Amino acid sequence: MRHGLLSSLLLSTSLLMSSVGMSYATEMSPHTVESWLENDQVKLKTTELFELVVHDEVDSLRFALERLTFPQQEVTRYQLLKKLEQQKIVLTSKMALFIEQQLAITPTYQVLERGDGYEFTIPAFDYPSIANRLIKQWRQDQNTQQFVLDAEKQDLDLKMWLSGNEYQVQTRESLLIKELDSLSPEAVDYLTKQLTTSSIVSWLPSTEVVVRLAQVSQDPEVYNILWRMKADYYSQAELVRLAETQQVFALEQVMAATKNPRLKDEAITLLAKVKPLSEEVKQFLVSRMAIADEAPLVARELAKQGHTRWLQDLVNDNPQVKSSLIKQALP
Repeated sequence: MRHGLLSSLLLSTSLLMSSVGMSYATEMSPHTVESWLENDQVKLKTTELFELVVHDEVDSLRFALERLTFPQQEVTRYQLLKKLEQQKIVLTSKMALFIEQQLAITPTYQVLERGDGYEFTIPAFDYPSIANRLIKQWRQDQNTQQFVLDAEKQDLDLKMWLSGNEYQVQTRESLLIKELDSLSPEAVDYLTKQLTTSSIVSWLPSTEVVVRLAQVSQDPEVYNILWRMKADYYSQAELVRLAETQQVFALEQVMAATKNPRLKDEAITLLAKVKPLSEEVKQFLVSRMAIADEAPLVARELAKQGHTRWLQDLVNDNPQVKSSLIKQALP
């Protein structure tokens, strides 16, 4: 793959360029640093080099930059990379390789920082830090593009993709959560079916991932898996979000969440707060008030929301509910 070839080139180039960096640092005053940053000739040269970046003319860019004398070369390198970062330029593979090379060039000029009882030096023009951030972002963009492409081609094994060391799994989970709603409905369906059609005993992603899959897919089967998982912050937050929307599908999922022992009480409390109470929610709450262990909680929460008259009617007219337990919640 081209990605593997590029990685090899990056490593080889990094080793090659490490010998290019100058061995001795030169101290520069903060005033001089500021003067160079405001230098008109540097600004003009930065604009010229930026045009080469836009047109992906890497060889010309490298040649033009290396022709500059110091310290103009170092200031211009810094200003150019800073401009690329600020304008969020999408890097090509060739340009990413060029920026990777800048990491191997040791800054020549240093500024001495003094404090209360300490002093240390920092690069006057810290282009390696900017280059590092640019490369990190480029790699993230590459991973995102590959994820979207594989999902759309239905060529992404979710279990395999979300396996690896802790850092890799967390990085990919974050990518999925961020990009899932950008996928086509067919791609989302392809990913969710890898959960809903397989044995949940064998493997499940994190609760956060399942929540996001449920939100985007609106698949009752995914929510069914979520409510069967161990409850945590993410499933609780999703329960609250669903209740707040008060949409039919969402309230159905809040009712389904009562199957989870750790979510049951909160789900019932949220349902009691729905205004106005739909017939479906009323029927569900009545069914819970027919259970001795749950009737007091349901009645108490309904009473808090001003439904005492409806509760009294249930006590008088519905023989299925636990009347004596409901009466205890009435004022």
